Amino acid sequence: MNRRTLLTRIAAAFSVVAAGGLSVPFLKSLMPGFQREILLDVDVSTLAPGEYRRVRWLGRHVFIVRRPPEAVASLTEQDASREDPGSVHSNQPVFARNRTRSRDADHLLVYANCTHLGCEVEVVSDTVFRGFSCPCHRSEFDAAGRVEQGAAAKLNLEVPDYQYISSDVIRLIDA
Repeated sequence: MNRRTLLTRIAAAFSVVAAGGLSVPFLKSLMPGFQREILLDVDVSTLAPGEYRRVRWLGRHVFIVRRPPEAVASLTEQDASREDPGSVHSNQPVFARNRTRSRDADHLLVYANCTHLGCEVEVVSDTVFRGFSCPCHRSEFDAAGRVEQGAAAKLNLEVPDYQYISSDVIRLIDA
């Protein structure tokens, strides 16, 4: 085998490997099974006011809380006792830039990770849902997931992207 033949075969092998690598994204887009991995439909019809559900999605837990009317009424737009009351610096979709940080005031969806060091927060509820608390450094979050001023965490809890499929089903979306 001469040098020219060897180099031609090496170039052909690299071309085949490159073509295979470039075709993977196109093949994934043709397979609907890959799309289902990034969507999660959650039925919230059984949640009573003040109850919550924790679901696992994309490797993280998400809290879905049905807030009671008292918790919604307690939320004010510019609360001075919050670190980021208007959620200007927090990670959230555009629709969540309101006093309830949600599409609908009845439901709150937040990732369960504290924005300080990523510990999983706990739901604070005696008789009425009041918010979340981080067990690691005691950061407190209100019923909209906004952090209390002076806490170790400086950002509000993250809000995932979601939409209502029906009045009882919420679809989490990886945006």
